Amino acid sequence: MTFEETFFGPGNRLRWDAIQAGSLPRDVQDRLDPFLDDLRRNPEVLVLPRVRDSGQVQWYILCSSPRAARNARDEVRAFLGPSYCDSSNQFERLDQNDSVEASVLARCGSNAFRLDVSEHAILDIARERLRLLIRLRGERPARHARRLRAVGRVLRDFEYALLMRDETAARGLIDELRSSGHLGAANLLFLEVRCLAVGGYGDAILALPELDALIAMPRPRRVTEALIGAVYRSCLQEFEVGRDAADAIGYFRSDILPRFRDLYRSRAGLSGYEVDVSFLLAALASAPARLVAAEAVLERYPPGSSHREYLTMLAALEEAQVGLPEGDPLAEARAAFGEADIDRAYSLVAVLPPSFERTALLIRCARDMETLSAAQVALESVEGLSVDGRSRLAHNAVLGRIVGSLKQLSAAAVTDSDVVELPTTWAMWLTRLTLPESWSSAVSVAEIASREWSVDKFARDPLAVQKVADLLLRDRASWGQEALRDALPYFLTFCLRSGLDPRLKVVFESLFFVIAVDDQVSLPQVSVLLKVVDVRLQLGVTIADYRELLGQLSSAINAVETPSVATIALEAVEIVVNAACPAPSERQGFVVAIAGLFRRWYRRVDRADIVLLQHLAEELGVAEAVTQPEPVQDRPQLPSEWDTLDGKKVALYSLQESALRRAALVVRELCPGVRVNIFHDHVGGSPALRGASATSDVFVIATAAAKHSATAFIESHRPSGACTLYARGQGSASLVAALRERLQVVPT
Repeated sequence: MTFEETFFGPGNRLRWDAIQAGSLPRDVQDRLDPFLDDLRRNPEVLVLPRVRDSGQVQWYILCSSPRAARNARDEVRAFLGPSYCDSSNQFERLDQNDSVEASVLARCGSNAFRLDVSEHAILDIARERLRLLIRLRGERPARHARRLRAVGRVLRDFEYALLMRDETAARGLIDELRSSGHLGAANLLFLEVRCLAVGGYGDAILALPELDALIAMPRPRRVTEALIGAVYRSCLQEFEVGRDAADAIGYFRSDILPRFRDLYRSRAGLSGYEVDVSFLLAALASAPARLVAAEAVLERYPPGSSHREYLTMLAALEEAQVGLPEGDPLAEARAAFGEADIDRAYSLVAVLPPSFERTALLIRCARDMETLSAAQVALESVEGLSVDGRSRLAHNAVLGRIVGSLKQLSAAAVTDSDVVELPTTWAMWLTRLTLPESWSSAVSVAEIASREWSVDKFARDPLAVQKVADLLLRDRASWGQEALRDALPYFLTFCLRSGLDPRLKVVFESLFFVIAVDDQVSLPQVSVLLKVVDVRLQLGVTIADYRELLGQLSSAINAVETPSVATIALEAVEIVVNAACPAPSERQGFVVAIAGLFRRWYRRVDRADIVLLQHLAEELGVAEAVTQPEPVQDRPQLPSEWDTLDGKKVALYSLQESALRRAALVVRELCPGVRVNIFHDHVGGSPALRGASATSDVFVIATAAAKHSATAFIESHRPSGACTLYARGQGSASLVAALRERLQVVPT
């Protein structure tokens, strides 16, 4: 006899709990159907009552799995407990000799149990409590398990987001890493600092409660770079604006060094204007003043630039250095290391003859500098030690641990030997990824190399460039492919440092395919792919390449499977519209495909995005491809966040005049009462730009397509507390998105 026949056949003794205690049902069939439906759907927990001939009422709790049974036992115990049912044996075991219970056992095995209510006086209360349990289980919202991604995959997207200056995406990825529990508090803090730095929140970084601990602990060089930038923008930039070089040195000596001295231990591996100024100030504010290669710093800035002017003022204040008394160079190097002048200590000790003391100091310098070149010099010094020196080094726990970490940077498949060679070119690094033996430090080496190696030196060697382009597309083991994908943000950052360099054209072609064919598509990855597409279009492509490029880009955008891709899709369309087009029909087809994506997500795509897509489609002659959903009849129009701009003044700045024009059209269409002014001054600031900076209610700046001097000019003339927004991208989609996000959070 089947389970259903046993419980629901004509001779069954089960009675549903909708009746009074002890009474028999008059119409059972009407109540059987819903329970049979639940049973066919194999519910997680099913509660069935039974009235025995003696009048005793029992309930059977049938569960679909051991986990469901454990949870059900806990829930029933919480709702009934010993007061309303007999649970002396932690819920009754079922009897194989009983025909009903045998059917239960045959269906659920040990995943079922029985409740006995022996007293009729408490039967109604027990029944109501079970009903409450059943109702609450039915009303409990479904839990959708979130698949945890690999840490390396999330960190890769985080680096992509920082590369594209997408603070919102970066913050979401930090939350994903925090919820997964795979990273400790210190590593999450490092990511938080870098995210705040990308958003320009220097004051927020310095207000972190963990700031003092962060400065004292060992940290990645990129975090140190972010901290130095935050200190400069929050505490030192005002001296640059006022051209008070002497006061800047005095303030640095009295207020910055006492608290932030550890940030300025070594300049190695750090870059940026704030870093250059800060280390020049640190050198001049130290007692005694450090020697600094000011001329080498000035060469990085074009004559006539405001940055070079201020650096020149600081360099002119460099005091004449009195020759240090002749003494023990090793002692001088130790003294420099003790004074946190790591760069000088390294330069002094690197030229000394081999010795254990020299090696020990080189090892410590290499740890702080975190460069491949310093690590190689330190390891070569270890190799040159005598047997006694190596034994002494092996018995020093701190030095031995540092040497072990330096050896892990080696590209060799085996690093047990004292002879260790670190990679010096991208070709060496990529070649190592083709070997079957895994390399745990592959991504770390790529991150260091992207900061240390010269992109100009790389681009000057056509053979090396072609070899790297070929190696990017080579087959490799699964670990090597994963390491390459995780390191791509660093390699791409390295290549983009040279701007639109035709010498790297073949490398960008390979990079495009490596990123485009990744089966784990994400929003940050598509955004970076779009950046590579932009570079390739500006460097020039053939008709065949153009067709393939647009096809791969369209596939990547559609593969994201989220309406959040709408803004990136608009940026893609705008890049394609602005670039030279060898195949107009392919470009029109791409816009039609994006329009299809918008129709797919039309309920969740913002109206501003649809309006902008309409304008772009009109420029290409395919306006009919973009349609807006018809308004629902008899439904009142809800107020829009754009209505808050009515009667206000909005200013937009970008070097891309076409993007400004489109963005202004969209904003005016969404809010006819707004006044929009656009600016694209290339040098300095015009009187009109000055007036708009001082009087506009909102000023949106496309920093990716803006001169630094113009951005500083606008910021310097904005009233205190005025709303100034920074678009993440260069196009009109980013300008409109920055304004919309602000209106959705805080109406202007």
